[in-house]
Amino acid sequence: MHKIALAVAKGANAGKNTVRDPSGETAPRTYVFDEAFSTSWDESILNGAEPSRLPAWWRLAREVQHRHAEYDGIVSWGEKLSLALLLEQHWARVRKPHIALMYQFEKANIRIPLNLLKRNLHAVVTWSSVQRRALIERIGYPAERVYLIRHYVDQVFYSPRPAQENMICSVGAEMRDYVTLLEALGGTGVPCHVAADHVRVPGPLRLLNDRRVDVSTLKASADKNVTLGRLPLTELRELYARSKFVVVPLLHSDTDNGVTVILEAMAMGKPVICSRTRGQVDVVEEGVTGLYVPVGDPEALRAAILSLWNDPVRVRQMGSNARALVEKNHTLEKFTATTRSAAEAPNWRTASKIQAIRTPGNRRATSWIAAKIGSIFCSFHKITPAESVTSA
Repeated sequence: MHKIALAVAKGANAGKNTVRDPSGETAPRTYVFDEAFSTSWDESILNGAEPSRLPAWWRLAREVQHRHAEYDGIVSWGEKLSLALLLEQHWARVRKPHIALMYQFEKANIRIPLNLLKRNLHAVVTWSSVQRRALIERIGYPAERVYLIRHYVDQVFYSPRPAQENMICSVGAEMRDYVTLLEALGGTGVPCHVAADHVRVPGPLRLLNDRRVDVSTLKASADKNVTLGRLPLTELRELYARSKFVVVPLLHSDTDNGVTVILEAMAMGKPVICSRTRGQVDVVEEGVTGLYVPVGDPEALRAAILSLWNDPVRVRQMGSNARALVEKNHTLEKFTATTRSAAEAPNWRTASKIQAIRTPGNRRATSWIAAKIGSIFCSFHKITPAESVTSA
């Protein structure tokens, strides 16, 4: 078996001690995925390093490349981290097979650098069928090196539990359309808690950093039966348990925004009402595990909410179907096993041999191109190009 390392940019959660509870009662079992690899790194490995103006995800990529002797292959999770590691590998003389977990390939700040660096990427693991097609058709990445897997939920932590079901809820921040939800709920009397403290939406031209909108700005338009506020995970689980079903209102998006909340709700045995976006098509089964509604249509959303609210028999059946689907396709263990299998696939070994035969002349010929790629990538992500190529 090969030594496959894992690199994940965790942001504010980097280095935090994860509760190890196999029962899944007190915390999600995130360690299951991490421990499938020979070692797992996040930004905490940068503790004690000299100050740098580079973002932590780029410095993590650089440190992972510096530690190449410690692994046979590297799995990176996240778009920015994966692209930064591709650049660091491009500039390095020693490269190890690189498998990236990514779910977005159409944004210009991802598509353009990836199109130029794709020959250095040995395999891609994704859970979006829409984005898989984009990777193959728009970027020209070989289909045989793209692994489409099912996204996951910790089905042990999020599992059905007894509670008085007297409300509904909506959860999450990515591309949420809470304005439409609040309008749909107006006058219905249906109790709802929106478990979020902000919403993230893309900036102009989808090239800039996302904008953060505080949900407190929505309170004025919310009925008295609607409450807002983010919750700790254990309280969020109790919220799911008290909810008859879960609503995931989305803005137009070509990615699978909302997939985490959808799977958490389904794992709890709850049907889901979801906006039918271009990207969110791989999880909810219409009329079986939930309902789709048009994006930005408060009347359609209101009708769907009232339809389920007034039909407890249908809600119970759809909830049971949802839990069964999670147990069949979306467990944490299955996601871990399929990701590890992709990382062990033979194609990356072949790709590694191909890269190993590059001559010094070829390396010099591509150095100028690599610098240009770095400049493009850095400009999209607000990094000074000169900083990105400075040796550590």
